[in-house]
Parts: sequence; structure tokens; C-alpha cells
Amino acid sequence: MKVLFISDFSLPQNSGGAQQSNDIIIQKGQERGHQITLHTHESSPIDFLSHYDVLVSSNLEHINHAFPYKLDFILKHPCHIRYEHDSCLYFNADLRQKIFESTKISFFSTNFHISRFRANYGDYFKNVEVVYEPINTDLFKDEGKDKIHDIIYCGYLHPLKGLNKLIEFARENPDRQISVFGWGEKDIEKAFEEVENIEFFGKKTQEEIAKIFKQSKAIFHHPIVDEPFCRMIAEGLLCGVEEVIGDTERIGAYLEFLKEGKESFREKCTNASNIWWDKVEKI
Repeated sequence: MKVLFISDFSLPQNSGGAQQSNDIIIQKGQERGHQITLHTHESSPIDFLSHYDVLVSSNLEHINHAFPYKLDFILKHPCHIRYEHDSCLYFNADLRQKIFESTKISFFSTNFHISRFRANYGDYFKNVEVVYEPINTDLFKDEGKDKIHDIIYCGYLHPLKGLNKLIEFARENPDRQISVFGWGEKDIEKAFEEVENIEFFGKKTQEEIAKIFKQSKAIFHHPIVDEPFCRMIAEGLLCGVEEVIGDTERIGAYLEFLKEGKESFREKCTNASNIWWDKVEKI
């Protein structure tokens, strides 16, 4: 199949969880013989002059703001697949409904994810498939390593991700040592300067993060908004992290891990990219 995959950013442009998942899905599709063009906010509209058997839309916040005409192309495509990673708050109610009603399939990452969409937006999500975010479980696995980190946070640092809650927790629990491996706005490390039990290490590679997870007792994550999946929590649990501290009722991967158990959860993460393409190819 010839596929156009539209998302705000590629993985080199932004190394967030959604981009990691998109990259794994695209690579798997190419392995299965599909010709895939990734269209980002920097891409030329010339991409739209070609015929595509399938169009996949993913994160579109930047495109919706800067290039709204591109949404018309998405809505008119006869085989539109929606790959939803987040809460889709950037669309107004009418446009959000049009996007999801135009799809052949809408992929959500957890049961919690789709349940929150239906509760918040309405019961018009009909062509729904729940498929976990794909994870490289050859890299993210429990190796029984000694725990040298007490509590960690890995990933993007932002108030909506619970940055202020992290600092509050550290001040209220001076006996716990917190190691932060992440990135955020310019000079984000200054947020931790006056908190003695937080040590900031900056951004790490996937290989480094996997090693850190395997050697950590606990992860802190207290999101202010729903986390439909949360790659940090999923990868940490697969690596043997023993405790998740924060608002776990808002974290889809944590809820699925409790429901499925470690081995079933691992298997679904391992097979997610193949399951995703199996469902697309059937239509």
C-alpha cells in the first residue's frame, strides 16, 4: 500500500512518546512492504498531489494551528486512519467529531483512553481499536539488576506533566532521593536548584533510559491531565520498577498493567505494531 502518515513532528524533530510510537509503526509498515511518506509541519504540500491508498493522521496540534487547510485533505480521504496518542484538546468540538467520524479505524492506546474520550466528548467513536503503544521489549525488560536509584522521573518536564507536584513531593519527603532524567523549557534545571533531594541529569538516550529504569526502585508521575498510556510508566514497569508514585488512576499504562499482569502486558506491547498493521491491512 501507498501510505501518507501526517503528524506534527517526526522523531528527529521531537523525541516525545507519540513520535517514538509513530516511528516504530512506520518502520514496521516499511518492513511489511508498504511505501510510507511522513508529512510533518515542515513538509511541502506537494505531498498531497500523489494518490495514497491509506492516510494516517496522528498528532495535529501544530498543523491545525498553522495549516488548517491540510485538515480538509484528511477529512476527504476515503481511507482515513486515526492514530490517537493524547487527549486531542486542540480541536474544537465540531472539528474533533468530524475527524473521528471520517475514519475507517481510530486507534486508541488503552481502554482508559477511549473511555475518557467518550466521557468527555460524546458517544460518536464507532470504528475503534484499542492497541497499546508499541515498545521495544528487547530493550525495556527486567534483568534483575540492583536498584541504585530511589525515585526517578524520565521525560518531558512540564506543569501539565506534574512538574510542580514533583517538586512538592520532594520538599514533603526529604528522606527520598529523586533523580530527574529529562528535558523541558530553556533552563529547566533551574526549577530544581533549591530542592536538595532532586538531582537533574538532563536528557538521555533510549538505551540510557532503559538502563536507568532497570536500576530504579520507583517512578514519580503525577500528571495534571489524563495520560492515555504514558510510555515512561510502561517502560519502567517492564524494566522491573517496583513502585509508581503519583496519580496512578489517570495513567492508562498503569491501569492496563494491573489488569493484564506483567507478561500479558509485555506481549501486547511487543506485538502492538504488527497488530496495528494487521487491522489496517484488513480494510
